[in-house]
Amino acid sequence: MKLLTCLLFICPLSLHAQSRNDWDAFTRQVKVADFTGKKFKLEAAVKVELIDSTAEAELWARVDKADKKTGFFYNMMDKPIRSGNWAVYTINGKVDKGAVNLAFGGLFSRRGIFYFDYFRLWIENTKDQFEEILLPNGDFEEDSLRNWAGFNMNTAFKLTLASDTFFHGKKALKVDGAAFKTAPVLGANNVVGRYAPVNGINIYYETYGEGAPLLLLHGNSQSISSFYAQIPAFAKKYKVIAVDTRGQGKSGDDGKMYTYDQFASDMNALLDYLHIDSAHIVGWSDGGNTGLIMAMKYPAKVKKLVTMGANVFIDDTVVEKWVFKELDHQLKELKNDTTSRANNRRRLINMLLTEPRHSFDDLNTIHCPVLVVAGEKDVTKPEHTKQIATHIMGSTLLIAPKETHYYPTENAASFNKVVLDFFEKQ
Repeated sequence: MKLLTCLLFICPLSLHAQSRNDWDAFTRQVKVADFTGKKFKLEAAVKVELIDSTAEAELWARVDKADKKTGFFYNMMDKPIRSGNWAVYTINGKVDKGAVNLAFGGLFSRRGIFYFDYFRLWIENTKDQFEEILLPNGDFEEDSLRNWAGFNMNTAFKLTLASDTFFHGKKALKVDGAAFKTAPVLGANNVVGRYAPVNGINIYYETYGEGAPLLLLHGNSQSISSFYAQIPAFAKKYKVIAVDTRGQGKSGDDGKMYTYDQFASDMNALLDYLHIDSAHIVGWSDGGNTGLIMAMKYPAKVKKLVTMGANVFIDDTVVEKWVFKELDHQLKELKNDTTSRANNRRRLINMLLTEPRHSFDDLNTIHCPVLVVAGEKDVTKPEHTKQIATHIMGSTLLIAPKETHYYPTENAASFNKVVLDFFEKQ
């Protein structure tokens, strides 16, 4: 599950990177220094009474290491819970080397009543044989929330014990989010959000600021909100057009196979719809792939381009083999899920496994100024990033020291300055 800690373009799973103000969580910790290298299994029962149809709950688990860094992390953001019936959900992970604590708990978002019960934890004893670790008050049967704590303490959510419904015993944890009031947030801002009829579907976009147009393109399974650390800074100098790519966020799709060339065609059509002859473009991960294709196929539309963590084709020279294994694993987990959300997720994963399908030589057709960026610890191998820059005449290369694929959020001040300096350079 190493992939889930570092690959934004595969899954949006970073709890601390949440930009919205419509969520909160609760947590507890278990010491796991004696279990490094061992697998673990966390499960709990959850049900949700929806008030807002977009309300959702998740379980989450995070390994905290002695060096203050995060090891394994997963928060089910790709599998939100909205069912009004009790069901047990499971997170499988591994205790990283250097681990100190395993933190875990529940997440909840927007207007709803959320119930959690019967948290249980197993850690591998011998290979694939698990021993249950006792979690005092893991079933909320005590008269207090001993051992549990709030995460952000958002006052819109009230944590209490409930006896009117439960999965195990006679009590459950109840989170009352009925008082939550929706405020405009990135990716769901009714004031500035619009839909554009593009290539037979509706593309959702939001506009911020004034000035020369700047198009922001997010990564796989992401949305406008992934640029929460960029939009306020960029909107001070540019007219920022942040877009939900086809089949992601609030944008529609037609059920057909996803390709980056299709995404590029959508963005070309969107700029036409907005009567924008050319724009600066910042593409992160999948968005970087789309940006490169736009510069190849629709050169008049791209004034300057910044790509972050992009790739031109996909094989084991681009990313490590464990990436493909993890994607295959995710597909297997979705095999029996027939929901529309799961079907869409499968299409997005299959795109990652097969796209893009260009070559380095194709980049020779790009003539606009391009800044090629990746983190030193990016999932995209440095040599691939360097080859992208080498094949784009006059491009600028930045392998950001110590940064990962999450450079735009983990070190936003640095990333934003790099981008703005590039755009403002004559």
